Amino acid sequence: MSDVVQVDIELLGRQFTVGTPLAERDTLLQAVQLISDKIDIIKGQGRIVDADKIAIMAALNIAHDLLKTKVGGGLEMAEFQRKIRSMSEAADAALQHSQQSLS
Repeated sequence: MSDVVQVDIELLGRQFTVGTPLAERDTLLQAVQLISDKIDIIKGQGRIVDADKIAIMAALNIAHDLLKTKVGGGLEMAEFQRKIRSMSEAADAALQHSQQSLS
């Protein structure tokens, strides 16, 4: 089992201590940097000044970027997730039909 380490971070002038597996520490720090960069961009535009709104906009921007990310076969992440959900639903329906046939 991985050792958990405490990492001190700062976002929007607030201090946080986050527990993370040692093996994921660098990834956490990269995430903090990504969030910090998005916050700086939003603050730099000067239209939003409330810290809560800035944090929400940064989260929305990052989520949007993630969903636009291309995965295998050129699919966007959102389309990839829809296809997986559709396949899962089809498998569930087939299993349910199979179970009803056996009854």
